[in-house]
Amino acid sequence: MSEVRVDPWLVLRTRSRHESVVESFLQQKLITSYLPKCKLVRSWKGRSRVVELPLFPGYVFVRPTAAQFESMRYIRGSCGLVLADNKPACLPEKDLESVKILVDSGISLMVDPEMTAGKRIRIVAGPLAGMEGELVSLKSQDLLVVNIEMLNSSVRVDIDRDAIEVL
Repeated sequence: MSEVRVDPWLVLRTRSRHESVVESFLQQKLITSYLPKCKLVRSWKGRSRVVELPLFPGYVFVRPTAAQFESMRYIRGSCGLVLADNKPACLPEKDLESVKILVDSGISLMVDPEMTAGKRIRIVAGPLAGMEGELVSLKSQDLLVVNIEMLNSSVRVDIDRDAIEVL
């Protein structure tokens, strides 16, 4: 019985604001790609419009076959694959499926690469101003859970996003 080989998902970096152009060129070359987008309301000159923006600015997910790797070098607006140990970094299928489910759900999405669990933060406003801790989780867009180490134990505090800075 022969094993079915599935090409892995990779992450292609793009020039700033070239994600859609890159996706279009990938589709022209018949390279499987996915550009997750989120809808945001933007205001210009007193008018509000709903715009679709990349969920992960500067990146497009690609799934090239071995024969398509060479043609990926010549995609206008691309900056090359994200590497890990000098090899293209593979994105697990389940992670990409999770992104697709989130995008397809229609809920309001926002990616903030600065606000990830494990980051060291400093509280800059309120009664705890000056204290440092570790970001544990994001409860909502405006509420964070911060772990503050005191007396060799931890105290969890819910705090507004505006009251902290990432170190």
